[in-house]
Amino acid sequence: MGFRDTCGMKSRENALYIFFFRCWWTILLLLFCYGLYLHAMHEKKELYVDLKGKVNFLEKQLVLARDKREDLLLEIGSQSDPAWIEMLLKKHLGMVPFGQTKVYFDNE
Repeated sequence: MGFRDTCGMKSRENALYIFFFRCWWTILLLLFCYGLYLHAMHEKKELYVDLKGKVNFLEKQLVLARDKREDLLLEIGSQSDPAWIEMLLKKHLGMVPFGQTKVYFDNE
């Protein structure tokens, strides 16, 4: 019985050796494909992070644009209001109404 066990063990090792020897190219191809898969997943993850950053930036820009739009709509809506016109004249042109004194601070 001892002789058969050692022969069976050798034949099993021999069968595995023959199997891997016959299929080495298949195993190599599978390892190559797995490497390509890992590389593609890494690139996909980098692209996802990059696009997520761009989406966050554009969402912030959208919020700023909406705020500016609301401000402009308020300005358009209050063009006939005398207090608004007076405030714009003071702010943009530096004008003051009669009876008030204009104070100018020089930074130099």
